This record gives sequence, C-alpha cells and structure tokens, in this order.
Amino acid sequence: MNRGTFWLIWGIALVPMLTAMVMYFGNVAVPEGRVNSGELAPPGMVLEEWEIEDASGEHWVYSGDWHLLVTYKKTCTPACNDWRALMPNLHKALGRESNRVQWHTLGGVANEQGMLFSNQLATIEEGIWVADPLGNLVMRYDFEQPPQALLKDMKRMLRLSKIG
Repeated sequence: MNRGTFWLIWGIALVPMLTAMVMYFGNVAVPEGRVNSGELAPPGMVLEEWEIEDASGEHWVYSGDWHLLVTYKKTCTPACNDWRALMPNLHKALGRESNRVQWHTLGGVANEQGMLFSNQLATIEEGIWVADPLGNLVMRYDFEQPPQALLKDMKRMLRLSKIG
C-alpha cells in the first residue's frame, strides 16, 4: 500500500467526523427546519395534571392509546365546532392505525353528554392536544390549522411509535 492510499482511507474516515464536530460544537450550518406542523408541548406536561372527569363526574382514566383532545374553555367557537365535526373523519383517515387512537372533547361545561370536563381549564390552552399512550402531552394544534397538518403528524408519530 502506498502512502497516498493510506491518507485517502484516513481522510475518508476523519473528514466527516471532523465536519460533524465543527457543526455540533460551533453551531455552524445546523438545520433550523422542522417536520411537525403542531406546537410541541412543554416538557413534563401530563394528562394527570388536568384532573379530567367524565360526564358522570368520575375521574377519567386514560387507556394505553394515543389521545386527541379538542379543548375549549367556556363555549366552543365556530372553528372549535368545525374540529369537533371533523374528528370522526380524521379518525377514520388514520386507516389501520385508527384503533390506536381515541378522540375526546374536553369542554367547559360539566356533565355535558359524551364530553370530558376539567377544573383546570383556565390553565389549559384551547386547541387540539395530542397525548401519547403514557399520558404525556406531545403536541398542540390551533383551531385555525388545517386538519391535514394534524393527520400528517399523527400518521408519522404512529408509524414511529412502538407503544400504544
């Protein structure tokens, strides 16, 4: 083996490693883009903190599925009502993964038929929340965002997730 081949092999191995180190430690040319459409939930937010009750007033216990929660404080705006009407279709659009996802409405009126209720609604932002099977809140979507954005993100999360 001649000297040129030796340095070529070492260069092929070291140049990408050194480039990655410069990018990481120097924060140079780091991509700023993201692939999700929703807003990431702050770390540490869990469904248990919301103290959710079902329509009968009993503590709601989430199952080991993914959950989509349409939340609003006092009254549901027209955009909120549109999302509530779209949820069954969005759920069906998940296809074979739809059995891994449940959707609920978390509203401001206690004991409304088929809805969940929380006394913590004053601290909860309105929108559509995504919770993982462990009860961690993952993402939030505004009512103004298109349903396709939520559907695309949910399909990606379900494809990558091995739980739920």
